[in-house]
Amino acid sequence: MKLHTHLTICVWFALAACSSADKTKLSAIGGNYAVDGTPPSDTAFTKQPAGTILNFLKWYRSNVKQIKQIELVRHSTNPDSSTYYVVNADGSEQYLDALQKSGFVTDNYIAKWREYFRKCNDKLRKSPATEMPVKGLDFDLVMLSKDYEEDLGRIERSTVEWQNVVNDVGTVTVGLPATSGRLKYKIAKQDGKWLIDDIKDLRSSLDQAQND
Repeated sequence: MKLHTHLTICVWFALAACSSADKTKLSAIGGNYAVDGTPPSDTAFTKQPAGTILNFLKWYRSNVKQIKQIELVRHSTNPDSSTYYVVNADGSEQYLDALQKSGFVTDNYIAKWREYFRKCNDKLRKSPATEMPVKGLDFDLVMLSKDYEEDLGRIERSTVEWQNVVNDVGTVTVGLPATSGRLKYKIAKQDGKWLIDDIKDLRSSLDQAQND
């Protein structure tokens, strides 16, 4: 009886170790810090709230390789539709958790992307996809572009094109250094700290930075 109990405990610890190993396959994703001491070319980034945006993008650059390893889609577990892709619920939550732990985004930012993942999954169920990449998840969700590497690599050379801050909320439009793209950040001050509340793509020439 004692031998049986001993074997059971050994098996339990072995399974626990395997489970723990699965969760640590990804390298640790860093916290809210700037990657290096490279000064921005636009002095507006040395002030808040624009400084929060630059530091967030530098944090993302430092961690993007690990974050990209998170699988946002997977094959369906339904035997009748196993060739179809669905949103990986665990992966999407792991992705959102990484962004939240950066310390640069609001709960509202996380909630918006969680809803986006839900809508993507609904679309995949209505219009099944059997090939990658999956539409709606085929671009970088922070840089809002498929071709983002050069902009991210030279992010200190971004410029603040427009800024409007009233009390504890505001809007900052950032010009990207490589692609001439523009991203509009909605920011909010919480507990004395500026955080990113939303990001919009302004690459269309019809968009105006002042329009909310």
